[in-house]
Amino acid sequence: MKKALVIVFCLALLSQSVFARSATRTDNIPQLNGTIRSDVWIQSFADSDGTGQFQVTADYNSSSYPSPTWIKTEWDFYVIGISASITFKAGSGSISGSGYTSTSGGYWKNSNGASMAWYRGRVGANGFTIYVGCENTASGFAAGVPFSTTARV
Repeated sequence: MKKALVIVFCLALLSQSVFARSATRTDNIPQLNGTIRSDVWIQSFADSDGTGQFQVTADYNSSSYPSPTWIKTEWDFYVIGISASITFKAGSGSISGSGYTSTSGGYWKNSNGASMAWYRGRVGANGFTIYVGCENTASGFAAGVPFSTTARV
C-alpha cells in the first residue's frame, strides 16, 4: 500500500512539471527600491473539453512604497499551427479588481492598493495546433513611477 501511495505521489509531482509550462521574470525598480514580477503558467495538454488551465500574475514588492496606485496583469495568447485559432473560457481574477477579456487575451487590474493582480481561466485552440503559448506583462504605477516586465511561454 505504501509503495502505491509513493508512486501516485511521484506521478502527481511529475505531472505538475511535465504537463504545464511556466515562466517568471523579475525586474528591479531602483527608484522605488523594489521589484516587479511577471508569472505565467499554462497547461501543456488539453483536457477532454479541448482547453487547459492558465494563470497569470503581476506582483510588486517595495519596502519604500508598499502600495502601488495600480497593478495590472495583461496577457496575450499565441498559437502555432495550420489554420489554428484560440478558444478562450473566462475565469476569475483577484479580489476587488476589474478587467477585460477577449479570445486572444485580456487584462486584470487592481487599483485598491493591492500589490498583486492575478487572473486564471481556460484556453484552447482549433485547427491543427502544434503549440499554444502565452505572454504576460506585469505593470504598475507607484509614487509617480511606471514599471513593467514581461514573461513568455
